[in-house]
Amino acid sequence: MQTVGIADTLGLSRVPAGISVSCGAPGVPDGRSNLAYRALSTISRRLPGGIRVEIDKRIPPAAGLGGGSSNAAAAIKGADSLYHLGLTEDEMLAAAAEVGSDVPFFILGGTALAKGRGERVKRLSPLPVFWVVLAKPPFSVSTGEIYRLYEGKKAQACTERFLYALQREDIKGMISAMGNDLEPVTIGLYPQIASVKERLLQLGAQAAVMAGSGPTVFGLFGSREQAMQAAAAVREKNEDLHLFVCRTIAGGEREGG
Repeated sequence: MQTVGIADTLGLSRVPAGISVSCGAPGVPDGRSNLAYRALSTISRRLPGGIRVEIDKRIPPAAGLGGGSSNAAAAIKGADSLYHLGLTEDEMLAAAAEVGSDVPFFILGGTALAKGRGERVKRLSPLPVFWVVLAKPPFSVSTGEIYRLYEGKKAQACTERFLYALQREDIKGMISAMGNDLEPVTIGLYPQIASVKERLLQLGAQAAVMAGSGPTVFGLFGSREQAMQAAAAVREKNEDLHLFVCRTIAGGEREGG
């Protein structure tokens, strides 16, 4: 798993008691149904007061990009900072694991290997910097449905090959090892994803792979200029796509803007 430079913004403030979470973006729930609320509930006994969270959404929801999970992790880390709780990394990881499969990864950030259902994460050597074009088609995908359809299918041997190449700093090896076992399942339901992949490759992407359970596709480029040009070319013929250009972010790194 890898963090990239696209993020929502969470504003946390102290209140006398209770937890409130609000987000004005369509399709994103407020209150108890939001993962950030659930994350704060796991550490509520440690809080000396209440917390209000306001989420400014930039990551498209239901896009396979971990937006809700990253917000849940940010809520835990933000509460720790707001109230000077002194939570250890292990305590944050344990709280995150109670919330959802991808949340522990976002406590670490950077490049990491996730095992189990995602609750067991291990830091890896940083990925070389890639510029990334994220292209989300104008529909959402049900992660549960994709996993149900995938269950029982044969997996590719991508992970071990990728880890071997990462350890050797072999960029070509990393590129050739990239894959997503869920991709054929999601493309079977939404063929447009395959078209987006093919277009990014035609425009010079070193690799183009569906993110998570979809529908977002990421294309990797060697420079910001190449990524910007590719995004502009994709937008010309696919005005309904949500397009973002960002780069890979190392663990502990912060990117403004």
